[in-house]
Amino acid sequence: MARLHSSALPDGSATTAHNVVLTDGKLRPLRFPSVSTVPIRMENGLTAVGGARSLYLWKRGDVTELLAWPGQVHVAPSNVADDPRRRIFVTGETGVGANLLNPAVYVADLSGRGYGRSTIVKSPMRAPVVSPPVIPPEETDLRYTVFYQTWVDEYGYMSGPSEPSEEIAYADGLSVTVRSDAAPSGAVSRRIWKVISGTETESIQFVAEQAAVGATFPQFSFAASDSDAGEILPMFGSPPADLSWMSFVPGNFYAGFSPSSPRTVRFSAPGYPTTWPSDYAYDIRSDLVGLGVCGNTVVALTEGAPWLLSGASPDSISTSVMQSEYACVSARSICTMNGAVYYASSDGICVVAPSGSYPMLVGLVTEKYFGKREWAALNPSTCVMVPYDNTLHCWFTLADGSLTARTFALSEGAAAVCRHDEEAVCACYDPEDDRLYFVRGV
Repeated sequence: MARLHSSALPDGSATTAHNVVLTDGKLRPLRFPSVSTVPIRMENGLTAVGGARSLYLWKRGDVTELLAWPGQVHVAPSNVADDPRRRIFVTGETGVGANLLNPAVYVADLSGRGYGRSTIVKSPMRAPVVSPPVIPPEETDLRYTVFYQTWVDEYGYMSGPSEPSEEIAYADGLSVTVRSDAAPSGAVSRRIWKVISGTETESIQFVAEQAAVGATFPQFSFAASDSDAGEILPMFGSPPADLSWMSFVPGNFYAGFSPSSPRTVRFSAPGYPTTWPSDYAYDIRSDLVGLGVCGNTVVALTEGAPWLLSGASPDSISTSVMQSEYACVSARSICTMNGAVYYASSDGICVVAPSGSYPMLVGLVTEKYFGKREWAALNPSTCVMVPYDNTLHCWFTLADGSLTARTFALSEGAAAVCRHDEEAVCACYDPEDDRLYFVRGV
């Protein structure tokens, strides 16, 4: 039996649901929102909350605040399971650093009351100048090596390594001297690393650390003992200065991309959110709009078909393109709910989710409710979408500049559609307290 168009329904039948909840077969009114008492911190020069376009609820100890930005940002949690500093990573239009698109880390004071911001893009220092030791005439076990240096900020994040020093000869346990050097802005210490040669392998290992004195690292000496060498220098690579859409992946690493390289998805080193090696970059064939994460799969939403990048580690990512004609038209519509990624296309709301024998399937959840003309009238490129209570809450800016709102209550592949009067310019969901926060349009 064909589904009836709203114009063909019997007289007296409703054709539009307005300010009601349609999840259980009963007509119940949409709850009237209360005014939030959560304090709001305005970031990146925002002067009025009505001008916010991104919103995030940050809980740190006994303090809970809403952070608001005037542009589009994406917030990712810390990779540390029990982080007393409650740090978060913010990418997009952060306003932090010389480049206003610098990816940043927000770090709470241990009291929880205040917080600091710092870019995670760190330029390496120049090669260290190392003076060789005075070698006794009777010493015959001479070795040859080079040194590297890195610097560390107050939050414990390290830069990439410098170029190597000139090669020096030394004997194990003798003292070498590293000359003074300028401390980069924000540096609190520098670490010295040495190439350690074994019988079968060669590695760069930690050998010494020195605190900064003002804006300088003074000259200092230490014993060049191979047996005391510490951790191996991780494979480092500074993130792009415009890194965007930094998203946490369950394998303890992050995904993101750079708008200046819109066809490359990048991954951080496991456990190191501030290093993004070039070996962990994967190319796709369409310009990226944004990313969604579903388990160990990163869904790359593009101006063409979606791409899937799957793997438990960034060095073993498999890529595939989905057979789909639904391109993403709004970065602010991308969200994850119940293990599936949703986004707005030119044809309606799409979902990327596991299905049957296929690892992922693209579906159109609104095809029964909107024809192409009706959907286009909503101006889907302006869609802002946030999941809450098994419902997608969407806001659109129409051609005349006015706002209109829709909810799509999902149940067994169907979506009950409702209009409502709460016009918002940005929103965020707090799963802990099960609350949806939004900023009304002005």
